Amino acid sequence: MFTGNPALHRLRSSRVSAIVRIGLAIVIVGVISACGHSGSDPSAASGPTTVGRWQAEMYNPAGQRQPCVMEIGATGQIAYGDTCPMPLTGQQATITSVPNGTLAPNLYLTGKDSGTFMIMGGGISGMVGAFRLDGSKHMTTRTAPGADIEWTRTSSETPMQSAAASQVMPAQIQWPLGDLPAIAQRATAYVRSKWQPDAFLTSIQLEQTSGFTNAQSPDGGVMVQFLFYSPGQQLTLTYMPDSTAGELMPGGSADPSDERALPANFVDLPAAVAKLRAKGMRGVHVKSAHLENYGRGSYVGGGIGVFGPEWDIKSALDEEGVVLAELPDQNDARLASSNEADEGGQAANLIHVDIEGLRNNRGQVYCQIFQSARNFPSNSDGNVPTTASTIANRRAACDFQNVEPGSYAVLVFHDEDSTHVLELNPDGTPREGVGLSNNPSAVAGMPSYAAAKFTYRMGTMNLTIDMKYPAGQAPDATRSSSASADANASLTGFAFVDGSVTAQGSRAKLPAGTKIYPPGSTITGTDGCPTTRYHTDGMIVAVIDYQGRPTAASLAVTRHPATGGQFQNAPYYLDLDPGRTLQFLGPIFENGSYDIRFQYDYSLGQGKTLSASFALARSCPIQ
Repeated sequence: MFTGNPALHRLRSSRVSAIVRIGLAIVIVGVISACGHSGSDPSAASGPTTVGRWQAEMYNPAGQRQPCVMEIGATGQIAYGDTCPMPLTGQQATITSVPNGTLAPNLYLTGKDSGTFMIMGGGISGMVGAFRLDGSKHMTTRTAPGADIEWTRTSSETPMQSAAASQVMPAQIQWPLGDLPAIAQRATAYVRSKWQPDAFLTSIQLEQTSGFTNAQSPDGGVMVQFLFYSPGQQLTLTYMPDSTAGELMPGGSADPSDERALPANFVDLPAAVAKLRAKGMRGVHVKSAHLENYGRGSYVGGGIGVFGPEWDIKSALDEEGVVLAELPDQNDARLASSNEADEGGQAANLIHVDIEGLRNNRGQVYCQIFQSARNFPSNSDGNVPTTASTIANRRAACDFQNVEPGSYAVLVFHDEDSTHVLELNPDGTPREGVGLSNNPSAVAGMPSYAAAKFTYRMGTMNLTIDMKYPAGQAPDATRSSSASADANASLTGFAFVDGSVTAQGSRAKLPAGTKIYPPGSTITGTDGCPTTRYHTDGMIVAVIDYQGRPTAASLAVTRHPATGGQFQNAPYYLDLDPGRTLQFLGPIFENGSYDIRFQYDYSLGQGKTLSASFALARSCPIQ
């Protein structure tokens, strides 16, 4: 039994938790004893032997004591029962031992111990320790100074069998393996009981091979692996039922965002193979099959885009195909073509959208493709991929190219008044024509992202979306004229502010008491002159007052310096909301005259235009 907190020594530099190392070393010690005393130890012929079945109690990774049964063969093979703590659970390996301290000099007690050992094979390869036989029925193993475990010989009349082999998957199977959903559920229950209770299944790998296998079929050996993930520990584990190399093999750390659980029920492998054969797969024999819940932007070896739970199946003729494993069965099966393999399956990845039901040809249609419900439908952060389309004969179309496999929702809106944004009421309902993929009903309000979501995998997908306008909206002609008539702006004048105001962009407010110079003013003296070395004040802005629906606008400045010449600056583009807007006119400091051209409200195609001017004739001190 344990008398302290043991730390099992390894010949390698890799580390295992202290508790795990103890269990491993103990079991390994027993095995090595058997080998050493039956082979290299001269006293083995007349002395006690470790061959047989032994039982001990040891701590599991959770710090709880549990029984462990170990069976040692006459030629040095050992097997651990399912009740042993991880990582010994179900392990099988071989042992090398010597009747001295060579393999574990730091653990060997001269004159007391029988020898040292090293274990090879399985998931515990490289473990070392010391052992001592006390008669024929007792054995002690040591994995760290003061950390001894006592083993007692027990009956070995009935064969020690793996519960996993008998309860999870039969050793004799048919290929391709059927009843996998039920086998996967039993495997999950077994792993949760032996490893981590929060573990979930992430993938299944099956391969017919002449090499290492853990199941037999009439067509030959098959390797069957289940990969699990524990979100609490952020660790992976591979489970191979009835494997001679060990059934439970701990893996490494993994990012939770990269691990997705398989559904409890899915399309069985034989059914998936039948779907691919119906699509033209010629190979009679299946070489391998892999089931995984793929994330966005995933492709399998043949260049096929995959998303969600999908089977990736290869035939003995090196054909490859995928089958959507999601239930209810959608009968979605695809074979890799030579073009897809050469081009990586991405060259023609396109979603084409036709928009119908437009009530006029004014403005344009904006198309947006959302990858999640974030900022749906407003696209408030402006990060959603967007394209615009002109309208002809009350129809429009748009394309999204180089689309990665994944789930999406497409939103289109009729931007009749050229605001370039989807206009929403305070309750979130649209104020203009809107359409969504799947064409969900909008009777109860704006449909959700989930209602518009669809899955895209590869190739060209064609969608048709019907534009739907708000109920009770004014007839088209009346709405257009009233919208234009209600949109009124004025260039109130010009003002000087400092950098803290202009830095606020569209949210800038004119500080209280700031003087506004009306259009046509000539500004003289030192009014508005910079007072700082780097001219962080004295910045001139246009003051615009507007009433109407939000719209787009532009403002251009033409300069006529007192020194001569004429220069036109590139226009500023702004979103005009009801109320007062400040538009920075640039670093204007030199004397001369300035012409301002302001355009807004494109609801009738041609924007409204306002013009104004001012002049600078100042005597600013040199900074």
